[in-house]
Amino acid sequence: MRFSIAIATALLAVPAAAQQPAPQPQMRIDAPTMIASPYGAYEFLIGDWYSKPSGGPDISIHQKFEYGPKQSYIFYTTLTREGGKPEAVHFEGMAVWNGKTKNLDYVVTSEPGSGAQEQGTMHAEADGSIVRDVLLTRADGNQSQFRQRFWKVGETTVMTSLMRKIATGWEPNFPGSEKIEMSRTLAPTSASR
Repeated sequence: MRFSIAIATALLAVPAAAQQPAPQPQMRIDAPTMIASPYGAYEFLIGDWYSKPSGGPDISIHQKFEYGPKQSYIFYTTLTREGGKPEAVHFEGMAVWNGKTKNLDYVVTSEPGSGAQEQGTMHAEADGSIVRDVLLTRADGNQSQFRQRFWKVGETTVMTSLMRKIATGWEPNFPGSEKIEMSRTLAPTSASR
């Protein structure tokens, strides 16, 4: 009984403030720190680009690079037209600046509806070219690696290469893909000739 009285006395001796519930945390939203656009090296790609690769299949390529709000990301779409058929999305997604790596991280859906995706990074080389390292993951989990490089050769012309990784190194993804001219002007297709 003495023990119970001692505990009760000790509990009564606790100050009233200590018995109050702890204050609930207040929601706090920090204003973002705005930075200058980190996409300067990629600026020459912004817009629509058209290509008609030499060699390989009868295909035309339309690549679109667009800024998101406040130049916070780059929305990237590649459309293809094969054998005069209507233009269709080959892949589409976004590239976002990574403040730690100083590169762009991107993810795109590849061949919409197929369950495939591409992800990887884009970075600027010392010569001003842009390299897109690609890991393609198909719906069945199989993966392939690709590398695309873009380099400016004039105000309205950019070159690109698309290479596939094989056991011995890199090879063109298709005949002529090691050097494809990209132009701001729509190239004639077999359907428009």
